[in-house]
Amino acid sequence: MKIIQLSFVLAMGALSVTAQVQQRALSRVDQMAHLPAPLQVIDYQALAQKFDKTVYDFNAKGAFWPLVWMDSSNKNFNQPVLGMYTAIGDVRQGLQHNKGMFHEALANMGAVLGASLTGIDKSKQQHNYVAMLKNYFNRETGWNIMMNNTCPEVALLGGGYGRDWWYDVYPNLLFYAIYDKYPHEPGFTEIARTIADKFYAADSILNGNYNWSYFDYGKMQPQKNNICAQPDAAAGHAWLLYAAYKKFGDPRYLKGALNALAALQAQTVNPTYELLIPFGAYLAARINAELGKDYDVHKILGWTFDGTAVCREGWGVLVGKWNGYDISGTVGSTVDHGGYGFLMNTYDAAWPLVPLVRYDKSYAQAIGKWMLNAANAARFFIPNTYRRRTRLFRSWLPLPKA
Repeated sequence: MKIIQLSFVLAMGALSVTAQVQQRALSRVDQMAHLPAPLQVIDYQALAQKFDKTVYDFNAKGAFWPLVWMDSSNKNFNQPVLGMYTAIGDVRQGLQHNKGMFHEALANMGAVLGASLTGIDKSKQQHNYVAMLKNYFNRETGWNIMMNNTCPEVALLGGGYGRDWWYDVYPNLLFYAIYDKYPHEPGFTEIARTIADKFYAADSILNGNYNWSYFDYGKMQPQKNNICAQPDAAAGHAWLLYAAYKKFGDPRYLKGALNALAALQAQTVNPTYELLIPFGAYLAARINAELGKDYDVHKILGWTFDGTAVCREGWGVLVGKWNGYDISGTVGSTVDHGGYGFLMNTYDAAWPLVPLVRYDKSYAQAIGKWMLNAANAARFFIPNTYRRRTRLFRSWLPLPKA
């Protein structure tokens, strides 16, 4: 299985690099097992391909099936867009609820990106699911960025829209990743440039101060509400602007990326809110390597792993055993009800952290060890992927302590 081969390649590569480059330790990773037990790294590529085949079946039968539908409200673009359940049986979703308009970009884009990374062309299935993602580009509201929903009519149903900053930033990172896989999809280049222009203008207005609950990209004003400040949005801004700079060569985007990354590094306490901090660590390592800068990669990696977040208390990477099972490596809360893990956040952390090693080899051993633990523990979220069933591990539920 490819994922098993990858895990051992990472481990052996880390050992090889260790002999040549002085390795830096991450205290949280040091607490993880060198070889987690019971060890079983499943075939994630096969799992992703099976997910694609199963979920995109419009003819599936069952109490909660099918899991997808077509939203024909034509928001933002004159075309239908796929709706996908965030959770099976979600009473807010489906054709029979809220005119079929409530579905999330995080689920839809994530499914397209995941399938694409395994070699599935999502633009050439029964529908062009790649083109449909344009409907999340909220041009009718004047925000002109990718957002978690297609319109404000369903904004208050949950999932974040126009009030919770990471929900407004992360779909744009996902879009850029999908754009990289489908660079010739009509309209994508124009959307990518518009998003970059919006993020650059926002960074100029913020001028180093990202201590806000969200940014109104329509009014171009930072805002505060009952959600605590999310300065880690600077990591998302920096990552996207640097990606835009590498794609289009516009020096404004580089300036914005450096400004946002400097704003992130200037934080005096762990600014972690959801899942954007690892992108800051990756970008710090890459810019140091490519541009000769000296951003503090170690500091940002500490924020990623240690569970010392202030606003989102305890948010970080879990370590230890629960009922004899190694659960180290999963991302979530280290303190709430004894700790619980999130599958999506674990997957999302791997996206920036594994390629970070390409730019800073001194973390090869630490990241390789974390990835082995994360790949092993992530199977506990998936039914029928662990050898001995217990009541502890069920599908999408948190992983409780005994």
